Amino acid sequence: MSNSKFDVRLLTEIALMAALAFIISLIPNTVYGWIIIEIACIPILILSLRRGLYAGFVGGLVWGILTIITGHAYILAPSQAFIEYILAPVSLGLAGFFRQRKLELRYFPVVIGVLIAVLVKYTLHFIAGIIFWSQYAWKGWGAVAYSLAVNGISGVLTAVAAIVILAIFVKKFPKVFVPKNILN
Repeated sequence: MSNSKFDVRLLTEIALMAALAFIISLIPNTVYGWIIIEIACIPILILSLRRGLYAGFVGGLVWGILTIITGHAYILAPSQAFIEYILAPVSLGLAGFFRQRKLELRYFPVVIGVLIAVLVKYTLHFIAGIIFWSQYAWKGWGAVAYSLAVNGISGVLTAVAAIVILAIFVKKFPKVFVPKNILN
């Protein structure tokens, strides 16, 4: 019985964090052109750091599917949609490798988890940028340089914002990162 209660709690957390990521993604976050600070990643990163790889992967998948089915995805081709709206958000689950199971949280695993997950996510966007978005490159810029600039800057800004926000959470709200059933 307790196992099914845990599964329901886990599925509820996944659904809530994916929905929160989707809702946050609706807030305009453009810095310049296609350069963004994607704070919508934060709920999935928290889910991954709290519940591990599986939950982070599923949460990212649900967020990506929500983005597609609600018409908020910029889709040029099915393969581009798969890379940018399925693989990229799912990759945020990689932060789950750095899950901590004690309330005395350390910053280092959170920072490394965020950096790796965001790096992989924006590497996927970089690849998609080269393949699918090159016609939108700034005048005089090649596909690789344009995609590296847009996705590199977006990735760095997203990682910095996520690290700062999650560092505050680690300090002020450490219980967010450790499920209640582990604390008992």
